[in-house]
Amino acid sequence: MRRSGPQPSTPLTALCMSGLEWVPYDSRGTRTRIKEHVTRGAVEYEHCIEGGAYLIRRTERHDGGERTVMETGRGMTRIAVLDLWKLIAVGDVG
Repeated sequence: MRRSGPQPSTPLTALCMSGLEWVPYDSRGTRTRIKEHVTRGAVEYEHCIEGGAYLIRRTERHDGGERTVMETGRGMTRIAVLDLWKLIAVGDVG
């Protein structure tokens, strides 16, 4: 779906407008600190810090108790993850 209006002002905005890519979650054996979370129906988003990396984790709950856990790609800066989190929190990205 293409949005009308202003063009993306940053690479992050462009990424969000084109659709965010989620990859399978890998805990890498480190402790996760959840800063904030948002739930929309069967999907939960968590703004996390894990082993010094900033990421957003997405958990989708399925019938029968199964769940799929995905994350944003690692290596994003703290500011980029925070900007992305703000978009997710208001419902602009999923």
